[in-house]
Amino acid sequence: MGGFLQHLQVDALYASDLLRARQTAEIISTAVGMPVRYDDRLREVDTGDLDGSTIEELQRAYPAFLPWVQAGFRQGFASNVNHFEVTLRFPGGECVLEAAERAVSAFRGICERHSGSCVAIVSHAWVSSSILCHVMDIPVDRYFRFGQVNAGISILRAGMDGRGMLDGLNLSAPLELLAGGSLPLLDRATRGSDE
Repeated sequence: MGGFLQHLQVDALYASDLLRARQTAEIISTAVGMPVRYDDRLREVDTGDLDGSTIEELQRAYPAFLPWVQAGFRQGFASNVNHFEVTLRFPGGECVLEAAERAVSAFRGICERHSGSCVAIVSHAWVSSSILCHVMDIPVDRYFRFGQVNAGISILRAGMDGRGMLDGLNLSAPLELLAGGSLPLLDRATRGSDE
């Protein structure tokens, strides 16, 4: 990811303060020569008591959250019935709507402070999807329509209000990760013999 961004003039770098985002942000920081500004409002949805749960535990105690595994962690196809509502609160945690409100607040502040600048933001799938909904003026209850892969880079343009357009989604992601790993890829050996 750092190599993908190293040719950009990055004016500011923000990140969630959670471990994976911090690690990714430090790689980017080295590549672009910009210090990281951490903002806890860019954290992923707080899954509360379900953090670290197994599928079996969810099936037994929290079946309403099974779509979270399918559409979230397994990159399953998200449909109107294969996700969960933005107001469904994780026991001991928060709901997607609450996470979206805090993340969009952070994003709008970044847009106001850095108008006309190139800013890199390192966050998490649901938070990034919520921000994309805001940018594109899509209701946040459609957050699940954006397939987000780990370390995928999205490029967008936004005004001071955080509204704008999406120029690219998952640009740095290997094909093996896109579409939930369902793309029919050619075997390299087979492909080489056909060329």
